Amino acid sequence: MPRHKASSPRLCLAHQRHPALGFFALASGLAVAMASTPAAAAPEDDDDMVVEDDEFDEDLDEDLDDDAAPSGDEESPDASGGGSASVSLGGGAKAKGKGKRAKRKRKKRESCHNKPFSLLDCVPDNHTLEAGMHIGGFFLSKNHGVYDPGVAPQPDIRRSNANIGWRLFYLPIPYFGVGFEATVMPTHSPSEDAGATMYTARGFVGAQGPWRITPTFVMGGGFLGIKADPEVLNSGEGMFYYGPGGKFYINDWLAVRVEGRHIVSPDGNDGSRAHHGEIFAALDLTLRIGKWVDKRNRKRNQDRDGDGYPDADDKCPDQYSEESLGCPDDVDSDGDGIQDSRDKCPEEYGDGASGCPVPDADGDGILDSADSCVEEAEVYNGFEDTDGCPDDIPAEVKAISGVIEGIYFDSGAAKIKKKSRSVLNTAVSTLTKFPEIRLKITGHTDNTGKDETNKKLSLKRANAVRDYMVKKGGIDASRFETEGAGPDNPIDDNGTKAGRAKNRRIEFERLADAE
Repeated sequence: MPRHKASSPRLCLAHQRHPALGFFALASGLAVAMASTPAAAAPEDDDDMVVEDDEFDEDLDEDLDDDAAPSGDEESPDASGGGSASVSLGGGAKAKGKGKRAKRKRKKRESCHNKPFSLLDCVPDNHTLEAGMHIGGFFLSKNHGVYDPGVAPQPDIRRSNANIGWRLFYLPIPYFGVGFEATVMPTHSPSEDAGATMYTARGFVGAQGPWRITPTFVMGGGFLGIKADPEVLNSGEGMFYYGPGGKFYINDWLAVRVEGRHIVSPDGNDGSRAHHGEIFAALDLTLRIGKWVDKRNRKRNQDRDGDGYPDADDKCPDQYSEESLGCPDDVDSDGDGIQDSRDKCPEEYGDGASGCPVPDADGDGILDSADSCVEEAEVYNGFEDTDGCPDDIPAEVKAISGVIEGIYFDSGAAKIKKKSRSVLNTAVSTLTKFPEIRLKITGHTDNTGKDETNKKLSLKRANAVRDYMVKKGGIDASRFETEGAGPDNPIDDNGTKAGRAKNRRIEFERLADAE
């Protein structure tokens, strides 16, 4: 290929090696031209450059009205000469003042589609989010490494391809931002006789000017890959890129861009870097979220009680306190008896010294530190209920539960007959052997006689059984509870003699230590 003389030999040489660079030069030239275009079409107006509020306009009205009204020393409007001229001038000043006030009011922010030639409207605010879509061309370097060298040599891939992509760009300030781009490029491999899709995913930082028409510049890095059925066309590589461009904000909501990209991959197939090119036009939707961000920040920094702790960090946002956490020292938020200033878990009820819950893994109410079976819950059945373990009740303990046969009383009295002693002595022996057992003793009668009398009698008989075991075996009286049920809970038919005999009985019930 013959070489030609040019005013920029390096640019010409770069164009011969990498045709895509010509597009970058074109994009750069357009951007510079747009930025340097004079804004002569928009004449300056000192009044339009001043933004005043309604309060200023009202003050201006009052001043102008005072100027227009003649004082007591001036001639009345009926007088000739200077008096008449004075009134005329006052009226003119007032009319001129109204005109300025109207112009100042019109200067309040308007949609910039009414100002197509203004360079200072429609520019981004702080906290602007731009979401855009672009379409253009992607130009693959001849020494590209977009293939799997472990499968086959470099395949032929179409070097000029259309592309389509999406972008999200956040500008915390109007001049600078960060963003993410994703692009797909349908292509074809003649050597593999297969269609393929190249794609990029990349993050970047971007800069632009504070004008409606502005040059832009982005720089970032990401991933360049290819996807297709042939295995050799399934690969990817890292890349770095940068590029200039230009942007025009059509109105407050829409902007158009023309940008170029110089994409550099470190792994060309000849051992050197591969240089790819990209150029596209884009349409962006502009979302001005500054008010939302400011409102969120104001809310976070709000301090309702004025104690210097923002509500977001203040544990007591409605109670003034200069103490730690923004709460008075005597506050106990979780009601565990430990003040928040000393409570390591101020929002969680705790039974430990630090104000935090003490562990009870099996939830049986016995803390792990005293639980012999940390992962097995205690069964509260009146037998060994404090060790934290489920228990099998011994047969001799079961024998003193329910209706106790063999306890007899004198008729109509609470005196225990001698033939009952063997049964009661067995119960005493069991209670002595298992000191943790507690009993409820309930007396029952048949329905002969008055209910009130029978209930008093049944309670006296229950107390007599208790007193016998306390006196005979030295059992602590606190291990017993007594009740007189009278005829209320029959277990047989009171209409027969045998039934009434069964209903006259003593029952034992083991008492659990906890529920």
